[in-house]
Amino acid sequence: LNPADRAEEIDQVAESFYNSVNNGVYRCGFARSQEAYDVAFAELFAQLDVLEDRLSKSRYLCGDQVTLADIRLFTTLVRFDVVYYVHFKCNGKRISDYPNLLGFTRDIYQTPGVAATVDMGHIKHHYYASH
Repeated sequence: LNPADRAEEIDQVAESFYNSVNNGVYRCGFARSQEAYDVAFAELFAQLDVLEDRLSKSRYLCGDQVTLADIRLFTTLVRFDVVYYVHFKCNGKRISDYPNLLGFTRDIYQTPGVAATVDMGHIKHHYYASH
């Protein structure tokens, strides 16, 4: 997932969306002011647009093989429509409204062994019952 000869590129790609997407959903959901929410919301959806465009050109974020960057993005995308869209007020668009992000998420989910790690019932219970 992180071959040495591509590690720098993979890390750069993952860093490019960490703050705005992976952490961005939390920045929206736990914003302490309208201004903080507005900034986080704008950054989140601007970066989702960038990722949508990137995935229109390649199957995965760094080419034709799954990398650590893909898994880092997947963990947020797989929860997005069922949790973050409503519960964290990330309701600009759903991942299902982005054809390439949706296809990417489905592709990763269908990778052998991945679906077994995604318990949507547990995810929903955790977020809706504990936050």
